[in-house]
Amino acid sequence: MRIAVLFPSTGLIDGELCVMAEERGASALIYKVAPQAVAAAEDPQAVAAMVTDMGAPATLAAVARTAAAVSPDVVVWACTSGSFLGAGRRGLEQATAMSEALGGVPATTTSLAITWALRTRAIRRVAVVTPYHPEIGSRFVQYLRDQGFEPGEATHAGCGSDEAVGALTLDELLPLARAAVTPDSEALVIPCTALRRQALETELGKIFRIPVILANSATLDHCVHLARSSR
Repeated sequence: MRIAVLFPSTGLIDGELCVMAEERGASALIYKVAPQAVAAAEDPQAVAAMVTDMGAPATLAAVARTAAAVSPDVVVWACTSGSFLGAGRRGLEQATAMSEALGGVPATTTSLAITWALRTRAIRRVAVVTPYHPEIGSRFVQYLRDQGFEPGEATHAGCGSDEAVGALTLDELLPLARAAVTPDSEALVIPCTALRRQALETELGKIFRIPVILANSATLDHCVHLARSSR
């Protein structure tokens, strides 16, 4: 099973994505999507503009076409903020553009995959911890709300770069999670494909005894589901 993974050129965890795909019986083939300019990490508006630019459907379609030679079974834009920032039905537009560029191959984005992961578990009330600046993280909360979920008060780590997100540890995320999870929370969602250490899913799950939805796990699980469903 071949997954064409369109991934930000600022991303640093290609190897981890490949290992996670192999654990699911698939191969992750990484295709980098570059912004026009790398934003200053401390400027949330610039960071939002950068990832919005990378996620332009025409840009994703052009990169997806370069994957045609490997005949992927599914294609994905593996960037959470790059798939929920933007107007209207941004994620669906991105998926459609990538799919059409590859002749109808199933396509998804990380934001779509996160909502799929929640719906397959019949979850509505979610606790949210984002690694982002609050100005960006709050837009992810609104995205979930627009998709019919009931997010509580979110907490944010305030990171503005993939390197900073990748450096987050359990000790740093745990107090944010304790502040976000309530007795009504049915799941904990932590977005961003730059987050390292998928063991966090198990570690936090044991602490809070609810499902923990991480961006990369949700992304690859949805890709495998789409690829198998299309056969």
